Amino acid sequence: MATYTISEVAQKYNMRPSTLRYYEDLGLLYNVPRKNGHRVYTDQHLSRLSTICCYKNAGMSLDELAAFFHYSESEEDVAKTLALLDEVDDRIQRQITELQANYQQIQRKKHYFADIQTALTAHQLRPKWEDYRHQIY
Repeated sequence: MATYTISEVAQKYNMRPSTLRYYEDLGLLYNVPRKNGHRVYTDQHLSRLSTICCYKNAGMSLDELAAFFHYSESEEDVAKTLALLDEVDDRIQRQITELQANYQQIQRKKHYFADIQTALTAHQLRPKWEDYRHQIY
């Protein structure tokens, strides 16, 4: 069984060792054994940490993560687990919609300024922003 030091895990997940200790304090990571006074992480710990990172990157708060792990470890709380995941799913969908709108605005501006550059080089009239305002790229 592979084992990892706190420094190795922190480097692998691009976080500080203090973050790993904090996750332990919160109970998000648990049963981390010590060898000669140093934490020893296993692949099981890394799997859980990957889940923590995924859900944090998806916008879950640490409180939501704690609730998720609490709910998901008990079959009695399946409805609560699903409700929490539905909330996060809704939040992500709103973010995706907002990002897509922002992406379209960036694309419109890129095309607009590229066409300005072309017009300036060719000594032609500059394009009008109104012609780009509602374009979909």
